[in-house]
Amino acid sequence: MRYPIFLFLTIILFSCGGKESKAPEFVTSELTEFISDTLYLEKDEFTKNLPAGFTYLEERDSSFLYTWSEKRLLKYSYPKGKLISSTNFFAEGPDGIGSFISGSLITEDGLFFISDQKNITHADFEGKVVDRFPLPSVPEERLAVNFSTMNGNEMTYDVASKVLVISDVPFILKEPNMSYQDWIWKLDTRTGKFEPVDFFYPDIYKDYYDDIELGKFSHTLVQNRHLISFPASDSLLVIAGDSSYWVDGSSSKVLTFEKGTTEEIGEFIVFHPNLESSRFKWTLWDPYQEKLLRYVDIQTKKSEEEKLTNESSFIVLDGQYRKVAELFFDNRKILPSGFATPNGFYLKLAEQESDDREGYMRIKLDL
Repeated sequence: MRYPIFLFLTIILFSCGGKESKAPEFVTSELTEFISDTLYLEKDEFTKNLPAGFTYLEERDSSFLYTWSEKRLLKYSYPKGKLISSTNFFAEGPDGIGSFISGSLITEDGLFFISDQKNITHADFEGKVVDRFPLPSVPEERLAVNFSTMNGNEMTYDVASKVLVISDVPFILKEPNMSYQDWIWKLDTRTGKFEPVDFFYPDIYKDYYDDIELGKFSHTLVQNRHLISFPASDSLLVIAGDSSYWVDGSSSKVLTFEKGTTEEIGEFIVFHPNLESSRFKWTLWDPYQEKLLRYVDIQTKKSEEEKLTNESSFIVLDGQYRKVAELFFDNRKILPSGFATPNGFYLKLAEQESDDREGYMRIKLDL
């Protein structure tokens, strides 16, 4: 029997379209194997140390890096690393951003600050305050609100929708917190209204009350999905609209999570984390290479000679949240936070060779 040629073509196309994409090959390697070069940024006489994080922005066909340091906005040419300008911001007055800043974010629309645990302050690049938004109130079971960028909880902002996302990060996890869920908040800067993004701590965290390391989550916004990294959980929680699911973010090494201790000294309680405990920390999203880096402190130990040794890694996931690599490093030599550019992801060197400039390694994640 003869079959029309279009039928054969249909069968071929259907067969090809029905194939599932193959899972990427998983790579384990040293992070240093992916270093391509080093970016050096100038320091002026007012700068003791530069931050690990910068914001890449393009303006009139030129590229720049911005950072917030010691109540100043620093602007650098990129990739030359030359300091172009330094703008002072004030704590008090009509353009005051507050005396206690627990988080900052640089965007195309200006800067956002978490000011004195009272307001989100929006300022322009010249240091003028554009708007202030009172932070949302929280119920009693939250115990002590902490809108902050601690533990890698960077604020994010969408230029198109004008929505800012911030985190309320617990200093110490307590029993009443297990019934609380409004840990992430979205601020519509056009209306001034806040809306929560809800999730509960997994039940296993009842074992980690009063531990200042193993009770802090980390949040990253990736492709309009909220990714939550818990410190003692292999998997990452993904929140997409009204649904949520878990993806594998585990290390190839065996991890041991050990709770710290507390000590009463007079009227105060002192918290002592177990520094040798494993812990998942924050996640970093590179939108240019479409890679998610999950930082894990695998183990820090003290040798017989009283020397500290560290083993850390970045677990790398692709844009579909599939693990593609684990890259190992020592967090005493390479700082585990950085920033993305179209040319690669940059991580700051912990030990600098000069007082006049600081170096940032460029990582190309061709995985």
